[in-house]
Amino acid sequence: MDEDARTIQRAQAGDAGAFDFLVRKYQRQVYFLALKMLNNAEDAEEVAQQAFVNAWNSLDTFRGTAAFGTWLYRITMNLAATRLRSRARPVNDTADLPEALAGKTPAPLDTLIRDETARAALNACNELGDKQRQVVLLRIVHELPYSEIAEIVGCSEQTAKVHFHYGVENLRKRMMDNEQ
Repeated sequence: MDEDARTIQRAQAGDAGAFDFLVRKYQRQVYFLALKMLNNAEDAEEVAQQAFVNAWNSLDTFRGTAAFGTWLYRITMNLAATRLRSRARPVNDTADLPEALAGKTPAPLDTLIRDETARAALNACNELGDKQRQVVLLRIVHELPYSEIAEIVGCSEQTAKVHFHYGVENLRKRMMDNEQ
C-alpha cells in the first residue's frame, strides 16, 4: 500500500491531520489547474479551497479505483467548469497568469512576448468547447497521461485523444487567425 493510500485510509477514519497532509501535497497542483481553467487567481483560490472542502466531505465515497489526485482533479475541474458557466463575461484577463507561473523576473521584452503569447493562447483556449479545453490543459499543462485525463473528464481514453487532437488543431487555427 502506497503512502497516499495509507493517508487516505487515515483521513477516511476521521484523521484531519492525514487529510491536511493530502491538502499540502496536492494544493499547488489543484490551484494551478483551477488557474489554468479560470485564468483568475482569486477565482482559482476559491475553487481550489472548495475542491478540498468537497473532497473532505465526500472522502467516504472515494474507493481508490482511480488515483486520489485524479479524483481530486475531477472535483476541481467540475467546480471550475461551474464557475466558468456562471460568469457573465468571457475569460480574457491574463494579468494574474504570467505572474503566478513565472517564478523569476524575466527581461521586459521576454515578459511582453510571453504575456502576448499567453493572452493569445488563453483567448484561443477559451474559445474551445469544454471537453477540448479541459483535455488540452490537462495534457499540456499538467502532463497527465490520457488514461487519467479520461477518468477526470469522464470519457474513454480514445475519446480523450480525439479531444486533444482536435483541441490542438483548433488552437493552432485560432492563433494563426489572430496573427493575421
